[in-house]
Amino acid sequence: MPKQSDWSKSMTTQIKSNMEESARAAYLNGCELHEDAFLLFEAKRFPRSAALSILSEEEFSKAFILLICADQGRWDSNIYKSLRKHPEKQGIAEAMRDHFDWFSRNYSRIMEMNRFSFVQHQPSTIPDEAKMNEIVAKAKSRFSRPIRDYLKQDAFYVSLNEEAKLKSIPASISKEDAQSCLEESAKFKAITEVLLGNPVGAVKWAEL
Repeated sequence: MPKQSDWSKSMTTQIKSNMEESARAAYLNGCELHEDAFLLFEAKRFPRSAALSILSEEEFSKAFILLICADQGRWDSNIYKSLRKHPEKQGIAEAMRDHFDWFSRNYSRIMEMNRFSFVQHQPSTIPDEAKMNEIVAKAKSRFSRPIRDYLKQDAFYVSLNEEAKLKSIPASISKEDAQSCLEESAKFKAITEVLLGNPVGAVKWAEL
């Protein structure tokens, strides 16, 4: 039985317009956060760079969810609440990066095969059921074990255990950690831009 706080709205022209406007605002904010993260990386402020990269990824994820749901005609309390939950947004971002990596490998394989074939094959955009289930399961596991959210917290705050012993400090975040966060955020930015009508970035990633 639905909770009293649950709600679902019919997709009107105004709500769809609002969702698309909010998505673009989230995307643009994500871009600014990503740029700030890059400046911090250049300044060798690696912990804050990593944290802002993950925050930018969350804003891209917010934009991504809004655009997908607007296209599907869905706007309800579950979607609304998910936009405020960090693990869910991080899980969506990871799933889409995994899907994009699969697509890039499959695309390259099909293009190479077409070089030696009289019959040209079109690469699929959707993996088989087993691979799709694997991607979805991995994303859902992040809801209960949000590794990237832990990394973001570690990049911002001093952490201690139940005996009050120092557990970690932001300075433990390495250059490699920050660089990885920047690259993953940039990849998801490119994926989000496909929904915004600009596939150039995603094409460049696929060619790497």
